[in-house]
Amino acid sequence: MTDTSTIVCKPTPWFWSRAIGMLAMFLFLGGWFYKDASTGYRQKNLIFYYEKAFEKVANEYLADKNAGKTEADWTAKAASQTIQLGDDPAIIPAGTINPAPWPPEMKDPAIISKGPAAAWDQCRAREKWNKADEKIHDAASIREQWYYAYGLSALALYTLFIVIRTAGRKISADATAITTQEGRVVPYSALYELDLRKWLNKGLAFAKYKLPDGKSGVVRIDGLTYGGFKVEQNEPAEQLMRRIKEHFQGEIIDYETSESKPDSEAESPEKNNGAGSQQGEPDSSTISN
Repeated sequence: MTDTSTIVCKPTPWFWSRAIGMLAMFLFLGGWFYKDASTGYRQKNLIFYYEKAFEKVANEYLADKNAGKTEADWTAKAASQTIQLGDDPAIIPAGTINPAPWPPEMKDPAIISKGPAAAWDQCRAREKWNKADEKIHDAASIREQWYYAYGLSALALYTLFIVIRTAGRKISADATAITTQEGRVVPYSALYELDLRKWLNKGLAFAKYKLPDGKSGVVRIDGLTYGGFKVEQNEPAEQLMRRIKEHFQGEIIDYETSESKPDSEAESPEKNNGAGSQQGEPDSSTISN
């Protein structure tokens, strides 16, 4: 608020907390899916192939040992052996050699003789790899991660647009007119219907108008986004509404009351946070021409 002649309602902490929270959530989730799509799933597939290969190689070592082969025989054999990392290069990290040469833990008889689990754990510790997933992430799964990443990025951009747009907006009311968040000046004399049915529960009101030049529309007054209802701030949104009603000469569709709504729904907007959060996007205020 500015002075006694003009009431100004700017974006509220209620709006900022929800808008910034949504932006942070979309950015975090978008980044998470992007990481899985670009490198995460491919790396997990690589680890999966290596773990399965250790099981196969450890059994092969045991078979050779039972057949009378020596550790020197195993070392000579291991020098030319490779691991087949699937048939689709698109689902493993870019630049990975496929088939890949055996890692040192497979070549060393002293390590592979401990069994697949012990040898694999030693290899995984050296490479600083996580545990393998239980299945391969195929190309379709990787594409799905891209779709989620793109979708969440789009939501993040849209939310950022809303935040930037709302930052410079306000609703004001002086002695002759209401100035909407879009900057349109609507004289009180042009207002002919004031719908207050959602004002008590959700902080929403709709004022229909018709200008002398024939243009008409609806002013959306969102008290939770602009001004707010905090008692310690003298309820700026309520002051704005009182100013409008003082000069309004048309039809008023009045507040919903406890007689027409359950007690749990007849709370003020500040108290009914759940109801307020169901308005949709934090700033969807528009005027239709």
